[in-house]
Amino acid sequence: MMRNDIISELPESLITQILLWLPTKDSIKTSVLSTRWRNLWLNVPGLDLNSDDFRFPYRDIIKNFTERFLEFNSMSGLQKFKMKNDYGKYNVCSERLKEWIATAVDSGIQHLDFETKNPLLLKDLMPMNIYKSKTLVSLKLVCVELENPKFVVSLPCLKILHLEKIWYCYDGPLVVEKLISGCPVLEDLTMVRIHDADIQALPLLHVRSLTLKIFRLMFNLEMTTRPILVEIDAPKLKYLSFKARQSDKIMVKNLSSLFKIDLDTDFGGSSLEPHDLRKRRDIIRDVLTGISSVRHMIISQRTLEVIHGYSKLGPIPKFHHLTHLKAAFSSTSLQLLLAFLESCPNLKNLILDLSVSTEPERIDITNVPRCITTTLECIEINKLIRKGETGIKLVQYFLENSPILKKAKLSFTDSPMSMTNLPLDRVFKMYLTSRKRSRRCQVIISYHASDVSEGMNIVIEQRCRRLFL
Repeated sequence: MMRNDIISELPESLITQILLWLPTKDSIKTSVLSTRWRNLWLNVPGLDLNSDDFRFPYRDIIKNFTERFLEFNSMSGLQKFKMKNDYGKYNVCSERLKEWIATAVDSGIQHLDFETKNPLLLKDLMPMNIYKSKTLVSLKLVCVELENPKFVVSLPCLKILHLEKIWYCYDGPLVVEKLISGCPVLEDLTMVRIHDADIQALPLLHVRSLTLKIFRLMFNLEMTTRPILVEIDAPKLKYLSFKARQSDKIMVKNLSSLFKIDLDTDFGGSSLEPHDLRKRRDIIRDVLTGISSVRHMIISQRTLEVIHGYSKLGPIPKFHHLTHLKAAFSSTSLQLLLAFLESCPNLKNLILDLSVSTEPERIDITNVPRCITTTLECIEINKLIRKGETGIKLVQYFLENSPILKKAKLSFTDSPMSMTNLPLDRVFKMYLTSRKRSRRCQVIISYHASDVSEGMNIVIEQRCRRLFL
Protein backbone atom coordinates (compact mmCIF):
# COMPACT_ATOMS: atom_id res chain seq x y z
CA MET A 1 0.00 0.00 0.00
CA MET A 2 1.43 3.37 -1.08
CA ARG A 3 1.81 6.12 1.44
CA ASN A 4 -0.24 9.24 0.96
CA ASP A 5 1.31 12.36 -0.57
CA ILE A 6 1.60 14.42 2.62
CA ILE A 7 2.65 17.63 0.88
CA SER A 8 -0.30 17.55 -1.52
CA GLU A 9 -2.63 17.28 1.44
CA LEU A 10 -1.41 20.57 2.86
CA PRO A 11 -3.61 23.66 2.46
CA GLU A 12 -3.03 25.54 -0.77
CA SER A 13 -1.97 28.68 1.09
CA LEU A 14 0.83 26.74 2.80
CA ILE A 15 2.01 25.06 -0.39
CA THR A 16 2.27 28.38 -2.21
CA GLN A 17 4.33 29.80 0.65
CA ILE A 18 6.71 26.86 0.28
CA LEU A 19 6.96 27.43 -3.48
CA LEU A 20 7.68 31.10 -2.81
CA TRP A 21 11.20 30.11 -1.71
CA LEU A 22 11.92 28.51 -5.10
CA PRO A 23 12.88 30.22 -8.37
CA THR A 24 9.81 30.58 -10.57
CA LYS A 25 11.17 28.08 -13.13
CA ASP A 26 11.25 25.39 -10.41
CA SER A 27 7.84 26.40 -9.14
CA ILE A 28 6.41 25.93 -12.65
CA LYS A 29 7.91 22.43 -12.87
CA THR A 30 5.63 21.27 -10.06
CA SER A 31 2.65 21.65 -12.41
CA VAL A 32 3.39 18.21 -13.89
CA LEU A 33 3.05 16.40 -10.57
CA SER A 34 -0.72 16.00 -10.64
CA THR A 35 -3.98 17.75 -11.45
CA ARG A 36 -3.89 19.34 -8.00
CA TRP A 37 -0.53 20.99 -8.78
CA ARG A 38 -1.31 22.08 -12.35
CA ASN A 39 -2.06 25.72 -11.62
CA LEU A 40 -0.72 26.11 -8.08
CA TRP A 41 2.36 27.99 -9.29
CA LEU A 42 0.11 30.79 -10.52
CA ASN A 43 -1.01 31.43 -6.95
CA VAL A 44 2.53 31.74 -5.58
CA PRO A 45 2.76 35.30 -4.21
CA GLY A 46 6.10 36.00 -5.81
CA LEU A 47 8.03 36.12 -9.05
CA ASP A 48 11.72 35.05 -9.28
CA LEU A 49 13.05 35.16 -12.84
CA ASN A 50 16.49 34.96 -14.44
CA SER A 51 16.89 35.77 -18.13
CA ASP A 52 19.19 32.79 -18.55
CA ASP A 53 16.27 30.51 -17.71
CA PHE A 54 14.49 31.41 -20.96
CA ARG A 55 15.47 30.15 -24.39
CA PHE A 56 15.26 32.15 -27.61
CA PRO A 57 13.13 34.09 -28.49
CA TYR A 58 13.68 35.45 -24.99
CA ARG A 59 11.95 38.79 -25.45
CA ASP A 60 8.48 37.51 -26.26
CA ILE A 61 8.54 34.65 -23.79
CA ILE A 62 9.47 36.68 -20.74
CA LYS A 63 7.20 39.55 -21.77
CA ASN A 64 4.11 37.39 -22.16
CA PHE A 65 4.84 35.29 -19.10
CA THR A 66 5.55 38.20 -16.76
CA GLU A 67 2.54 40.23 -17.85
CA ARG A 68 0.26 37.23 -17.45
CA PHE A 69 1.62 36.49 -14.01
CA LEU A 70 1.35 40.10 -12.79
CA GLU A 71 -2.18 40.39 -14.14
CA PHE A 72 -3.22 37.17 -12.44
CA ASN A 73 -1.80 38.30 -9.07
CA SER A 74 -2.62 42.00 -9.27
CA MET A 75 -5.62 41.73 -6.98
CA SER A 76 -4.30 39.11 -4.53
CA GLY A 77 -1.00 40.93 -4.02
CA LEU A 78 2.61 39.83 -4.37
CA GLN A 79 5.13 39.34 -1.57
CA LYS A 80 8.29 39.10 -3.70
CA PHE A 81 9.43 40.39 -7.07
CA LYS A 82 12.93 39.23 -8.07
CA MET A 83 14.36 39.60 -11.55
CA LYS A 84 17.86 39.25 -12.96
CA ASN A 85 18.35 40.32 -16.57
CA ASP A 86 21.38 39.94 -18.81
CA TYR A 87 20.77 42.81 -21.20
CA GLY A 88 24.14 42.51 -22.81
CA LYS A 89 22.98 39.13 -24.12
CA TYR A 90 19.31 39.65 -24.89
CA ASN A 91 18.88 43.43 -25.19
CA VAL A 92 15.33 43.45 -23.84
CA CYS A 93 13.54 46.76 -24.16
CA SER A 94 13.42 48.54 -20.82
CA GLU A 95 10.09 50.35 -21.02
CA ARG A 96 8.12 47.24 -20.03
CA LEU A 97 10.45 46.47 -17.11
CA LYS A 98 9.83 49.85 -15.54
CA GLU A 99 6.09 49.24 -15.81
CA TRP A 100 6.39 45.75 -14.32
CA ILE A 101 8.29 47.03 -11.29
CA ALA A 102 5.79 49.83 -10.79
CA THR A 103 2.92 47.32 -10.98
CA ALA A 104 4.62 45.02 -8.47
CA VAL A 105 5.20 47.88 -6.03
CA ASP A 106 1.60 49.03 -6.35
CA SER A 107 0.41 45.51 -5.61
CA GLY A 108 2.03 45.74 -2.16
CA ILE A 109 5.18 43.62 -2.48
CA GLN A 110 7.43 43.23 0.55
CA HIS A 111 10.65 42.20 -1.20
CA LEU A 112 12.00 43.79 -4.40
CA ASP A 113 15.24 42.42 -5.88
CA PHE A 114 16.23 43.70 -9.31
CA GLU A 115 19.55 43.28 -11.13
CA THR A 116 20.73 44.26 -14.60
CA LYS A 117 24.00 44.00 -16.50
CA ASN A 118 24.13 47.30 -18.34
CA PRO A 119 22.43 50.32 -16.77
CA LEU A 120 23.17 52.46 -19.85
CA LEU A 121 20.37 50.57 -21.58
CA LEU A 122 18.02 51.22 -18.67
CA LYS A 123 18.12 54.97 -18.16
CA ASP A 124 15.53 56.15 -15.65
CA LEU A 125 14.44 52.55 -15.16
CA MET A 126 13.35 52.70 -11.53
CA PRO A 127 9.78 53.99 -11.18
CA MET A 128 9.16 56.78 -8.70
CA ASN A 129 6.69 54.73 -6.66
CA ILE A 130 9.54 52.72 -5.11
CA TYR A 131 10.25 55.81 -2.97
CA LYS A 132 6.70 55.78 -1.58
CA SER A 133 6.01 52.11 -0.91
CA LYS A 134 4.20 51.42 2.36
CA THR A 135 4.88 47.66 2.21
CA LEU A 136 8.50 47.17 1.10
CA VAL A 137 10.57 45.38 3.76
CA SER A 138 13.68 44.71 1.67
CA LEU A 139 14.97 46.48 -1.44
CA LYS A 140 17.96 45.23 -3.46
CA LEU A 141 19.03 47.07 -6.60
CA VAL A 142 22.07 46.11 -8.67
CA CYS A 143 23.46 48.06 -11.62
CA VAL A 144 20.54 50.43 -12.15
CA GLU A 145 20.25 54.21 -12.26
CA LEU A 146 18.55 56.20 -9.51
CA GLU A 147 17.41 59.76 -9.84
CA ASN A 148 16.64 62.19 -7.07
CA PRO A 149 12.88 62.25 -6.33
CA LYS A 150 11.33 65.70 -6.09
CA PHE A 151 9.35 64.68 -3.03
CA VAL A 152 10.01 63.32 0.45
CA VAL A 153 10.94 59.63 0.47
CA SER A 154 8.71 57.51 2.71
CA LEU A 155 9.46 53.81 3.19
CA PRO A 156 7.97 53.13 6.64
CA CYS A 157 8.54 49.33 6.62
CA LEU A 158 11.92 49.06 4.87
CA LYS A 159 14.45 47.20 7.04
CA ILE A 160 16.97 45.95 4.43
CA LEU A 161 18.50 48.15 1.71
CA HIS A 162 21.14 46.86 -0.74
CA LEU A 163 22.56 49.23 -3.37
CA GLU A 164 25.24 47.75 -5.64
CA LYS A 165 26.94 49.47 -8.58
CA ILE A 166 24.26 52.15 -8.65
CA TRP A 167 24.50 54.97 -11.20
CA TYR A 168 23.46 58.30 -9.78
CA CYS A 169 22.55 61.57 -11.38
CA TYR A 170 24.42 64.77 -10.50
CA ASP A 171 22.70 64.92 -7.12
CA GLY A 172 23.72 61.41 -6.10
CA PRO A 173 24.42 62.25 -2.43
CA LEU A 174 20.88 63.57 -2.03
CA VAL A 175 19.42 60.33 -3.39
CA VAL A 176 21.25 58.21 -0.82
CA GLU A 177 20.56 60.59 2.05
CA LYS A 178 16.90 60.82 1.13
CA LEU A 179 16.61 57.04 0.96
CA ILE A 180 18.21 56.53 4.37
CA SER A 181 16.32 59.35 6.06
CA GLY A 182 13.05 58.05 4.58
CA CYS A 183 13.51 54.62 6.22
CA PRO A 184 12.60 55.06 9.92
CA VAL A 185 13.09 51.33 10.73
CA LEU A 186 16.16 50.61 8.55
CA GLU A 187 18.38 47.92 10.14
CA ASP A 188 20.60 46.51 7.38
CA LEU A 189 22.36 48.67 4.75
CA THR A 190 24.78 47.45 2.07
CA MET A 191 26.52 49.66 -0.48
CA VAL A 192 28.86 48.24 -3.12
CA ARG A 193 30.55 50.30 -5.81
CA ILE A 194 33.04 48.82 -8.26
CA HIS A 195 33.21 51.49 -10.98
CA ASP A 196 34.17 55.15 -10.72
CA ALA A 197 31.97 56.58 -13.50
CA ASP A 198 29.81 58.44 -11.01
CA ILE A 199 32.56 59.54 -8.64
CA GLN A 200 31.84 63.21 -9.30
CA ALA A 201 28.23 62.60 -8.33
CA LEU A 202 29.01 60.95 -5.02
CA PRO A 203 32.10 62.54 -3.38
CA LEU A 204 30.44 62.59 0.03
CA LEU A 205 28.27 59.97 1.69
CA HIS A 206 26.38 60.65 4.92
CA VAL A 207 24.95 57.60 6.67
CA ARG A 208 22.83 58.82 9.57
CA SER A 209 20.31 56.46 11.13
CA LEU A 210 18.93 55.93 14.61
CA THR A 211 17.90 52.32 13.83
CA LEU A 212 20.74 50.96 11.67
CA LYS A 213 22.34 47.79 13.08
CA ILE A 214 24.35 46.41 10.12
CA PHE A 215 26.30 48.46 7.58
CA ARG A 216 28.49 47.04 4.81
CA LEU A 217 30.37 49.41 2.55
CA MET A 218 32.72 48.32 -0.25
CA PHE A 219 34.35 50.78 -2.64
CA ASN A 220 36.84 49.55 -5.22
CA LEU A 221 37.68 52.61 -7.28
CA GLU A 222 41.17 51.82 -8.54
CA MET A 223 41.25 54.55 -11.17
CA THR A 224 39.85 57.49 -9.25
CA THR A 225 41.96 60.35 -7.94
CA ARG A 226 39.22 62.05 -5.95
CA PRO A 227 38.63 60.77 -2.40
CA ILE A 228 35.22 59.81 -1.09
CA LEU A 229 34.37 60.92 2.42
CA VAL A 230 32.04 58.58 4.28
CA GLU A 231 30.50 59.84 7.50
CA ILE A 232 28.75 57.27 9.70
CA ASP A 233 26.48 58.31 12.58
CA ALA A 234 24.55 55.29 13.87
CA PRO A 235 24.19 54.90 17.65
CA LYS A 236 22.64 51.39 17.40
CA LEU A 237 25.14 49.97 14.89
CA LYS A 238 26.31 46.45 15.82
CA TYR A 239 28.29 45.40 12.74
CA LEU A 240 30.37 47.53 10.37
CA SER A 241 32.26 46.32 7.31
CA PHE A 242 34.30 49.06 5.63
CA LYS A 243 36.38 48.00 2.64
CA ALA A 244 37.59 50.89 0.51
CA ARG A 245 40.44 51.07 -1.98
CA GLN A 246 42.65 54.03 -2.80
CA SER A 247 41.79 57.43 -1.29
CA ASP A 248 38.55 56.84 0.56
CA LYS A 249 38.12 58.51 3.95
CA ILE A 250 35.90 57.54 6.84
CA MET A 251 34.51 59.46 9.80
CA VAL A 252 32.54 57.81 12.60
CA LYS A 253 30.28 59.16 15.33
CA ASN A 254 28.17 57.58 18.07
CA LEU A 255 29.33 53.97 17.60
CA SER A 256 29.34 52.96 21.25
CA SER A 257 27.08 49.94 20.46
CA LEU A 258 29.49 48.53 17.86
CA PHE A 259 30.17 44.81 18.45
CA LYS A 260 32.05 43.69 15.31
CA ILE A 261 34.04 45.49 12.62
CA ASP A 262 35.71 44.34 9.41
CA LEU A 263 38.22 47.03 8.47
CA ASP A 264 40.17 47.25 5.21
CA THR A 265 41.12 50.86 4.50
CA ASP A 266 44.11 53.17 4.32
CA PHE A 267 42.12 56.05 5.87
CA GLY A 268 42.26 58.28 2.82
CA GLY A 269 45.69 57.72 1.29
CA SER A 270 47.88 54.94 -0.06
CA SER A 271 51.24 56.34 1.08
CA LEU A 272 52.91 55.35 4.35
CA GLU A 273 55.37 58.25 4.26
CA PRO A 274 55.42 60.25 7.53
CA HIS A 275 54.36 63.53 5.88
CA ASP A 276 51.34 61.82 4.26
CA LEU A 277 50.40 60.09 7.51
CA ARG A 278 50.46 63.44 9.31
CA LYS A 279 47.76 64.69 6.93
CA ARG A 280 45.58 61.73 7.92
CA ARG A 281 46.53 61.71 11.58
CA ASP A 282 43.31 63.27 12.87
CA ILE A 283 41.12 60.96 10.75
CA ILE A 284 42.99 57.84 11.89
CA ARG A 285 42.85 58.91 15.53
CA ASP A 286 39.14 59.76 15.41
CA VAL A 287 38.22 56.48 13.70
CA LEU A 288 40.22 54.33 16.12
CA THR A 289 38.78 56.21 19.07
CA GLY A 290 35.26 55.93 17.65
CA ILE A 291 35.46 52.14 17.30
CA SER A 292 37.44 51.49 20.51
CA SER A 293 34.47 49.81 22.21
CA VAL A 294 34.34 47.01 19.62
CA ARG A 295 34.53 43.38 20.81
CA HIS A 296 35.29 41.53 17.58
CA MET A 297 37.63 42.88 14.87
CA ILE A 298 38.83 41.74 11.45
CA ILE A 299 41.68 43.86 10.13
CA SER A 300 43.59 43.77 6.83
CA GLN A 301 47.35 43.99 6.42
CA ARG A 302 47.31 47.43 4.81
CA THR A 303 45.15 48.82 7.62
CA LEU A 304 47.57 47.32 10.12
CA GLU A 305 50.44 49.01 8.30
CA VAL A 306 48.73 52.40 8.42
CA ILE A 307 47.95 52.06 12.12
CA HIS A 308 51.57 51.10 12.82
CA GLY A 309 52.75 54.18 10.94
CA TYR A 310 50.30 56.30 12.93
CA SER A 311 51.65 54.86 16.20
CA LYS A 312 54.89 56.76 15.54
CA LEU A 313 52.91 60.02 15.47
CA GLY A 314 50.55 59.40 18.38
CA PRO A 315 49.34 56.68 20.76
CA ILE A 316 46.94 54.02 19.53
CA PRO A 317 43.70 54.05 21.59
CA LYS A 318 43.21 51.06 23.86
CA PHE A 319 40.67 48.43 22.79
CA HIS A 320 39.71 47.30 26.29
CA HIS A 321 36.61 45.37 25.15
CA LEU A 322 38.24 43.57 22.22
CA THR A 323 38.28 39.80 22.84
CA HIS A 324 38.35 38.42 19.26
CA LEU A 325 40.83 39.57 16.60
CA LYS A 326 41.50 38.29 13.09
CA ALA A 327 44.46 39.94 11.39
CA ALA A 328 46.29 39.53 8.09
CA PHE A 329 50.01 40.24 7.97
CA SER A 330 53.15 39.30 6.05
CA SER A 331 56.22 37.44 7.25
CA THR A 332 58.14 40.73 7.28
CA SER A 333 55.63 42.66 9.39
CA LEU A 334 55.44 40.78 12.68
CA GLN A 335 56.35 43.91 14.60
CA LEU A 336 53.25 45.64 13.19
CA LEU A 337 51.07 42.92 14.66
CA LEU A 338 52.75 42.95 18.06
CA ALA A 339 52.54 46.73 18.25
CA PHE A 340 48.78 46.54 17.68
CA LEU A 341 48.39 43.77 20.24
CA GLU A 342 49.78 46.18 22.82
CA SER A 343 46.48 48.04 22.46
CA CYS A 344 44.36 44.92 23.09
CA PRO A 345 44.91 44.14 26.80
CA ASN A 346 41.99 41.70 27.15
CA LEU A 347 42.27 39.69 23.93
CA LYS A 348 41.20 36.02 24.24
CA ASN A 349 41.00 34.72 20.67
CA LEU A 350 43.50 35.51 17.92
CA ILE A 351 43.35 34.34 14.28
CA LEU A 352 46.32 35.15 12.05
CA ASP A 353 46.40 34.91 8.25
CA LEU A 354 50.08 34.75 7.36
CA SER A 355 51.38 35.62 3.90
CA VAL A 356 54.96 34.75 3.05
CA SER A 357 56.83 37.71 1.61
CA THR A 358 59.50 37.52 -1.10
CA GLU A 359 61.52 40.12 0.83
CA PRO A 360 64.19 39.00 3.30
CA GLU A 361 62.59 38.13 6.63
CA ARG A 362 63.58 40.21 9.64
CA ILE A 363 62.47 38.16 12.61
CA ASP A 364 62.80 39.81 15.99
CA ILE A 365 59.88 39.04 18.26
CA THR A 366 61.26 39.55 21.73
CA ASN A 367 58.47 41.93 22.73
CA VAL A 368 55.54 40.21 24.47
CA PRO A 369 52.28 42.21 24.70
CA ARG A 370 50.32 41.94 27.93
CA CYS A 371 47.38 40.06 26.41
CA ILE A 372 49.61 37.13 25.39
CA THR A 373 50.74 36.51 28.95
CA THR A 374 47.47 37.26 30.76
CA THR A 375 44.31 36.68 28.65
CA LEU A 376 45.04 34.81 25.38
CA GLU A 377 43.22 31.45 25.33
CA CYS A 378 43.04 30.45 21.65
CA ILE A 379 45.42 31.08 18.76
CA GLU A 380 44.91 30.06 15.13
CA ILE A 381 47.64 30.57 12.53
CA ASN A 382 46.67 29.99 8.91
CA LYS A 383 48.64 29.61 5.66
CA LEU A 384 51.74 28.15 7.26
CA ILE A 385 54.24 26.35 5.06
CA ARG A 386 56.39 23.39 6.13
CA LYS A 387 59.78 25.07 6.03
CA GLY A 388 58.76 28.65 6.76
CA GLU A 389 61.21 30.15 9.25
CA THR A 390 58.79 32.90 10.23
CA GLY A 391 56.00 30.42 10.88
CA ILE A 392 58.22 28.20 13.02
CA LYS A 393 59.38 31.06 15.20
CA LEU A 394 55.87 32.50 15.40
CA VAL A 395 54.40 29.23 16.67
CA GLN A 396 57.22 28.83 19.19
CA TYR A 397 56.72 32.43 20.32
CA PHE A 398 53.05 31.91 21.26
CA LEU A 399 53.58 28.50 22.85
CA GLU A 400 56.43 29.76 25.01
CA ASN A 401 54.76 33.00 26.15
CA SER A 402 51.08 32.07 26.67
CA PRO A 403 50.57 30.53 30.13
CA ILE A 404 46.77 30.18 29.91
CA LEU A 405 46.56 29.10 26.26
CA LYS A 406 43.95 26.35 25.76
CA LYS A 407 44.15 25.71 22.02
CA ALA A 408 46.63 26.38 19.23
CA LYS A 409 45.50 25.51 15.69
CA LEU A 410 48.14 25.45 12.97
CA SER A 411 46.87 25.30 9.40
CA PHE A 412 49.25 24.43 6.54
CA THR A 413 48.67 25.20 2.89
CA ASP A 414 50.66 22.31 1.44
CA SER A 415 49.51 18.72 1.32
CA PRO A 416 50.76 15.93 3.58
CA MET A 417 50.47 13.69 0.50
CA SER A 418 53.34 15.63 -1.08
CA MET A 419 55.57 15.22 1.98
CA THR A 420 57.49 12.18 0.81
CA ASN A 421 60.70 13.92 1.81
CA LEU A 422 59.32 15.38 5.04
CA PRO A 423 57.23 13.02 7.24
CA LEU A 424 54.58 14.37 9.57
CA ASP A 425 56.61 13.73 12.70
CA ARG A 426 59.39 15.86 11.25
CA VAL A 427 56.90 18.70 10.69
CA PHE A 428 55.74 18.43 14.31
CA LYS A 429 59.31 18.62 15.56
CA MET A 430 60.11 21.65 13.39
CA TYR A 431 57.16 23.64 14.70
CA LEU A 432 57.00 22.33 18.25
CA THR A 433 60.62 22.18 19.36
CA SER A 434 60.01 24.27 22.47
CA ARG A 435 58.15 23.32 25.60
CA LYS A 436 54.63 24.67 25.91
CA ARG A 437 54.18 27.08 28.77
CA SER A 438 50.55 26.04 29.14
CA ARG A 439 50.16 22.38 30.11
CA ARG A 440 46.47 22.48 29.12
CA CYS A 441 47.12 23.65 25.57
CA GLN A 442 45.83 21.37 22.84
CA VAL A 443 47.70 21.66 19.54
CA ILE A 444 45.72 20.96 16.37
CA ILE A 445 47.54 20.61 13.06
CA SER A 446 45.52 20.85 9.84
CA TYR A 447 46.51 20.43 6.22
CA HIS A 448 44.35 21.81 3.45
CA ALA A 449 45.01 20.32 0.05
CA SER A 450 43.33 19.43 -3.25
CA ASP A 451 43.11 15.96 -4.68
CA VAL A 452 43.38 16.81 -8.37
CA SER A 453 42.28 13.36 -9.57
CA GLU A 454 38.92 13.60 -7.82
CA GLY A 455 38.56 17.39 -7.88
CA MET A 456 37.66 17.69 -4.25
CA ASN A 457 39.14 19.28 -1.15
CA ILE A 458 40.72 17.07 1.47
CA VAL A 459 41.09 18.26 5.02
CA ILE A 460 43.24 16.09 7.23
CA GLU A 461 43.31 17.05 10.86
CA GLN A 462 45.87 15.58 13.23
CA ARG A 463 45.06 16.21 16.88
CA CYS A 464 48.03 16.27 19.21
CA ARG A 465 47.01 16.35 22.86
CA ARG A 466 50.47 15.89 24.35
CA LEU A 467 53.26 17.44 22.40
CA PHE A 468 56.23 18.23 24.65
CA LEU A 469 58.98 17.79 22.11
